[in-house]
Amino acid sequence: MGVFCGSSPGRRPAFAAAASELGARLARDRIGLVYGGGSVGLMGTVADAALAAGGEVVGVIPEALAGKEVAHTGLTRLHVVKSMHERKALMA
Repeated sequence: MGVFCGSSPGRRPAFAAAASELGARLARDRIGLVYGGGSVGLMGTVADAALAAGGEVVGVIPEALAGKEVAHTGLTRLHVVKSMHERKALMA
């Protein structure tokens, strides 16, 4: 399942709680996660929760954002691509 979310935690703690719940639920239901590849914000939260629950997590991040969004190094797979266009195409 592809998930698009922010590299910030959001203004309300409920956002992070929902991201964590989603990641854990995907893993429990054996649904793999494909997301933006960052380790911070809601992106990192959903990925960490899925990984903690034993899920498969694939990240796709452009080179330009790999340092800025702090690419997640603990994923099942991480694809570093050249552009946002390539990122969206690969995620699809």
